[in-house]
Amino acid sequence: MKKSALSAALAGGPAPAAPAPAPGPPQAASGTFLDPLAFPCIAYADYIDGTKTLDQLDAATDAIQGLDIASVAIVGSAPTNVLLDGVALADYPLNPRGRRAGKETTPDIAASLGQSQGLTTMPSGSYSSNYLSKAVIGSLPKGLTQEDKMKILMALPMSPSRALLQQMNMDTVNSATVDGRSLRRQVLKGAVIVFVTAGYSGKRFIFEKAKELGVRSVILDGPDSWAQLLEKEGVIEKFMPIDFTDVDTVFDRCLKAVRDARSSIGELDGITTFCEMAVPLASRLAEKLGLPCNTPEAVDNARDKHATREIMMKAGLPTPRHYKVTAEADVAKAAAHVGFPAVIKPISGAASIGVIRANNEEELLKAFKKVQHDMSRAKIVAGALVEGDEEGGEGGNAGGWIHLELMVEEYLDGAEVDCDLIFDNGRPVYGAITDNWPTVEPYFNETGSNCPSVLPKAAQIELLELSVRAVQSLGFRLGVFHVECKATSRGARLIEVNCRMGGGPVRDTNLLVWGVDLVEEHLMAFAGIPVRPPVARRPLKQMAEYTINAPKTGHLKHVDFLDKYRSMDGILYARPLVQAGAKCHCVADGMPTWLCELMVVRPDVREAIKVIREIEQEIDKDLHVLIE
Repeated sequence: MKKSALSAALAGGPAPAAPAPAPGPPQAASGTFLDPLAFPCIAYADYIDGTKTLDQLDAATDAIQGLDIASVAIVGSAPTNVLLDGVALADYPLNPRGRRAGKETTPDIAASLGQSQGLTTMPSGSYSSNYLSKAVIGSLPKGLTQEDKMKILMALPMSPSRALLQQMNMDTVNSATVDGRSLRRQVLKGAVIVFVTAGYSGKRFIFEKAKELGVRSVILDGPDSWAQLLEKEGVIEKFMPIDFTDVDTVFDRCLKAVRDARSSIGELDGITTFCEMAVPLASRLAEKLGLPCNTPEAVDNARDKHATREIMMKAGLPTPRHYKVTAEADVAKAAAHVGFPAVIKPISGAASIGVIRANNEEELLKAFKKVQHDMSRAKIVAGALVEGDEEGGEGGNAGGWIHLELMVEEYLDGAEVDCDLIFDNGRPVYGAITDNWPTVEPYFNETGSNCPSVLPKAAQIELLELSVRAVQSLGFRLGVFHVECKATSRGARLIEVNCRMGGGPVRDTNLLVWGVDLVEEHLMAFAGIPVRPPVARRPLKQMAEYTINAPKTGHLKHVDFLDKYRSMDGILYARPLVQAGAKCHCVADGMPTWLCELMVVRPDVREAIKVIREIEQEIDKDLHVLIE
């Protein structure tokens, strides 16, 4: 029986930028250009390394920022009554909905909309009318010239939010303090922001947060989108259906819809998205209307893993050997250039679909053919790419829309991490590392994570510096970025830059541990408001989360085995990701199925990891009996 990934891991212990690394500020005393106040995990790593006690860490932090630690112990969003052991959870409740994959389907949504909600909108009858396809993305116009952008900006009327911002004390607005955040929230309240697609229904918490902050949200999405419910419930201001089947006119029709919204609601403050496939469209719409955005070129290059590698090489950043593969004849060339072990992956994609390790040329050719097959049955569900279902012979809806360009690159050893960053005008104003646990190879399916990181301080600094340089080299200026890296035996190496907030527990993790709400800061950035999140100097909570992959193939009898964990001290959630009776696959039969996820908080992150490890072993025993 294959040893679990977790057990194996723990057995031992708005102007475009040029495509070159932006110069950082002078190096701090720590030897890094990163501001220790914006990257709290660097200072805390001294405690993890055992070089400082908590008292010494507190004294050093006081000296840096001149603030009483107690006064900033809990920061984040508007206070609520959500408590854990009598202590507020970074003053905003964690999202109670599973978010790892979009499991709902268009017919189910349509039935819900038409029958239980009393809405008049009927299903479109065409799945493609609801999805942003590769063809749509390929039809989008190129980015504007600097001269065209200046003309648009000169003619742009000022929104009420920007007018309010100009009346404020900008020193306070630009400060990473609770008072500064209060002023920024005053500006954000009442701002009109357009969201290009809502994503799957698990992203509902984003729009609830926007509503809480007073944002007047407009959603452009397919005609059958669940987002209609948000308009009916008053969570958003307006839902505007967009049929995505007429590929060549999608941009113009979206632009018209945005302008119609501006006419009916008021001047726009921003256009954005939290969905991977919608980022290219959102960036072009915002640029066309003179609203805060990253350049379409930067977005396109980040979504193309091969282009990212080429740009990083030109910028002098460490880059794995790589080779583009468009046909079977390229496999041998890629093998000769890259060597083994190697990894084959789609140039653009998500959710680890089509990512496979190969140890020799025979395995690489087999992996190439498997990726072609897997992508042909992949599905686009509510703006996200998810794995298709082999049973019943049902084909995917993504195969004809995804240009199947693959990339082979050298396998990276070492620990994988997420570096979550926030940029404002090209400057990193927040960054933190979350450790990712070993994936289920050869498919790289996620297993779990912990925060704060337990990696040595030197490794954390190197990873964060590489992440910041990678974002800058691509030409990004603002917003939230989810950067995936590895601390390899040869140093930090980039996996990919995601020009959006990460999915899964990423938002919860940063909010819970460091008090930074990535949703709120993302909204600030794309509404043209300075982004300076107040950051906890020590972790507010310390967490570990784990996603159980199916240990064997079969049907899951029930999910009642999770009940006993929900009442355990420090368990924030223990929830299923599949329904009782669902067919699941283990790694021996393909990409394994996620069955359930858990999150634990403890006073020390190493204790949280230990608790999760014990629970994982218990659940693994249960699942061997419950899957038949």
